[in-house]
Amino acid sequence: MPRPRYLESRNGLRLWPVGTALVVIFAAAIVVAAGAFFAGWNLLGAHGLKPEHRLTSSTLFNLVKLSFGVVAGSGALVALVVAYRRQRVDEDGALREATRLHTERFTTAVSQLGQDSPAV
Repeated sequence: MPRPRYLESRNGLRLWPVGTALVVIFAAAIVVAAGAFFAGWNLLGAHGLKPEHRLTSSTLFNLVKLSFGVVAGSGALVALVVAYRRQRVDEDGALREATRLHTERFTTAVSQLGQDSPAV
């Protein structure tokens, strides 16, 4: 009996370690953010900034908002990686359960073929 098509496509769960996945995701996020920043920088034509000798309260407030945004974005990336891994593990568990159930039913049917009783 041939294996079902959904079983042929997956041979076990292949996931990167969490640390590697997080490093890759953070690196990709930094590259995308830097690309967007420099594209906006060039499109707006902002080639020079005036130096500030003292930090004003509005500049300090903007820095605090930026730092909170970076922390929130980092947390969102970590949550995204963890949710993706959890989903993959759950899908693999469901596939294993379906395979186990199929095997049990097949084994039960095969064992009933050799019975002496015609009712079985």
